[in-house]
Formats: sequence, C-alpha cells, structure tokens
Amino acid sequence: MDENINTFNLKILENTAAALRSNGFEAGVYKNGAEAACALLALAGTGKKIGLGGSATVQELGLPEKLTLAGNEIITHKPGMGGEERRSVWLAALSSDIYLASPQAVTLDGKIALVDGNGNRCAAVTWGPRKIILLAGINKLVKDQEEGLWRSRNKAAIANNIRLKKDNPCVKTGRCSDCSSAWRICNVVTLLWKKPSASDILVMLINEDLGY
Repeated sequence: MDENINTFNLKILENTAAALRSNGFEAGVYKNGAEAACALLALAGTGKKIGLGGSATVQELGLPEKLTLAGNEIITHKPGMGGEERRSVWLAALSSDIYLASPQAVTLDGKIALVDGNGNRCAAVTWGPRKIILLAGINKLVKDQEEGLWRSRNKAAIANNIRLKKDNPCVKTGRCSDCSSAWRICNVVTLLWKKPSASDILVMLINEDLGY
C-alpha cells in the first residue's frame, strides 16, 4: 500500500475509533489483519466458548482455526444442520464467552449497521455473550447511517448472496430490489447508535479490505 494512503487510512480509522468510544464502545485500530488476529487471540486466551456469526472477515483472518488450536470451543452453525439443531447452536452462541461478527458498515460518527437473514447474528451483537467483538476492515467505513444501509444492501448482501449461491434477484441485476424471495438474506436490521448498557462491545478497525 502507498505510504501516504496508509497514513491517511490510519487517520480515518483513529477518528472513527474516537467516535465509537464517544458512543460508549471500546475501539481499537490495527495496521493489518495479522495484527488484529494476534490481538484477538491474546484477548481470548484459552478455554473459552466462542460464538461465530456468518462472517467472511472472521474466516479470512483464519480465526476459527487459530482459536480452536489455542484450546477454545467454537460455536457456529454448519451446512446441512436441521432447523432445530441450528436453533440450539444459535441459542448456545448467545451465552458464549466471546461472540465474533463483522458489521456491514461502520459510520464515521461511530454507529454500526448489521443486516441479517435469520436474525441470530443481529440478536447476539446486542446482548447475551459476555464479550462481543466486531471486526471491520476499512472497506466497511461509510459516511453516515444512510450510506451504511445502502452499502449493506447493495454491496455486502449481493456479494454474500453470490458466495452462498442464493438465487435472489440482486445476483442477476447487481442491485437490491427489496425482493420477496424466500431465500433473501437481508430480513433483519440492527443499528447500534450507542453501546447497549448491559453489553461489552469491542470494535476492531483494521487497515485492510476484509470481507464484504
């Protein structure tokens, strides 16, 4: 990365972290994904129950494997699970020691947007787990809430539909049409304007494009 762009990006991330802190969140800035992963592993330690949302960022950083090797138990749904089994996993994740997810957008004034298909991830990032850690690459930064919701539906959701091989209209058109598809993955929206008073939330801002 060009050094001038790198310096500029870090300034934006530091300003966003300050805005998040003013809204009650804990926030840190990391120069790349490797540094963020190292910090998260140190924070998690060993012997924890760790819930995972469906996050491409978490997968890109190799966190499930690294956390497992460190002696932690990963709680997440898997392809092929039936409805009741998935529900049991989602409920177990709500009582995890640490819950990891990635928002679709973080605004420059310190707000966080998440869009979900089933609602399990949106539920877990507001209350339940003892500590909630949200990882966001610099590509997730947006000007304001309006842009954050646009990004969630017209960038993140479409890319995830392609990844998950969902035959939704946006995959064909390249834009959200607020469809009524039975397979749509943007049914639930959570906006964290301020930190929920009963939750412990850390936002890790990373100077690298990660996830969708």
